[in-house]
Amino acid sequence: MKKKNNNYISIKDSRKIIKENIKQMRHYEALKRRKKEPAEYTSVMRDKNNIIEIDNLKTVFFTDNGTVMSVNGVSFAIPQKKIVGVVGESGCGKSVTSLSIMQLVQSPQGQVIEGEIRYNSDDLGENENGEKLAYNIVKMPTAEMYKVRGKDITMIFQEPMTSLNPVFTIGFQLDEVSFTHNPEISKEDAKACSIDMLKKVGIAMPEHVYKSYPHELSGGMRQRVMIAMALVGDPKLIIADEPTTALDVTIQAQILELLKKLQQEQGCSVMLITHDLGVIAEMADEVVVMYAGKVIEKGTASDIFHNPMHPYTIGLQKSKPLITSSSSEPLYSIPGQVPNPINLPNSCYFKNRCNRCTERCNGEYPKEIQVSDTHFVSCYLYDKD
Repeated sequence: MKKKNNNYISIKDSRKIIKENIKQMRHYEALKRRKKEPAEYTSVMRDKNNIIEIDNLKTVFFTDNGTVMSVNGVSFAIPQKKIVGVVGESGCGKSVTSLSIMQLVQSPQGQVIEGEIRYNSDDLGENENGEKLAYNIVKMPTAEMYKVRGKDITMIFQEPMTSLNPVFTIGFQLDEVSFTHNPEISKEDAKACSIDMLKKVGIAMPEHVYKSYPHELSGGMRQRVMIAMALVGDPKLIIADEPTTALDVTIQAQILELLKKLQQEQGCSVMLITHDLGVIAEMADEVVVMYAGKVIEKGTASDIFHNPMHPYTIGLQKSKPLITSSSSEPLYSIPGQVPNPINLPNSCYFKNRCNRCTERCNGEYPKEIQVSDTHFVSCYLYDKD
């Protein structure tokens, strides 16, 4: 008898999945539209020195083959006036985590189904116990999120050509941010603010660029415009989603240097998403390593680079070419593939690719272990119990 191929699903199963998906999507969309009292989307910060606290965040995509767990119980914090680097291979959930913070996950297929994203807003004071109040972005109505997104929390997207509208001038698009968050502002003041921001990001002849269209600028110039747009609202948090991917090495160095300089001048926090460990080593104060939708290791940049503990983090560092590497030897690569995000095992997701796998790795997913005051890892190799 021919064995059934488990990679395929029947039409009957597919229809059942689609029916269930529609039911779930309607449920979560209805929650977003429902009118809420501020108390329903207000929470308490664990540490008032953090700007964002992500707690057990779960973001899924409802597909015809099943539910994809894109972000699966992620927890980490972004301290005020710090740069937090998020690293991991493609598809590990870095960008979806950032889009969840912005409430920009593509709906109705993409939904945040669980967890909290606490945003430390100046609009909220303290409760009667002296604890700092915060907005829970997961439960926040879309209308309220408009007041935060683009002003207090902004994003520099991966590809500036697709992020800028080709039919409007740079000046029109920059001014729009001012008008959206400050309706009383005059046209002259909005223009002055936009030109000032273009100067700030190191653009020569800002008045000329103000009147230009996106296609008239180079990739590096467009990326600088995106950074200027992110700074117009005087944000507390800038999410930079691989801001140098499409740029050559010299322009990449300039953009990163600019981003670090502006972060220090503005006194804001930065969540920097990248594949490049060299960029993280240069820029980040703290590092979060993600794999298959989970945080597997986090700590200060010194912890992660001088004392990497998880086999995946060690593998990532070994796979980066060094100037001392032998040209005759092939570059190291982590063997195997990431597990299917639709049917994830209950055990460690990395065990089939790990060269230090033990019998305990077949048990349930390892809990987060605190190695030092700042260093955390999810691996049985460090579980003293």
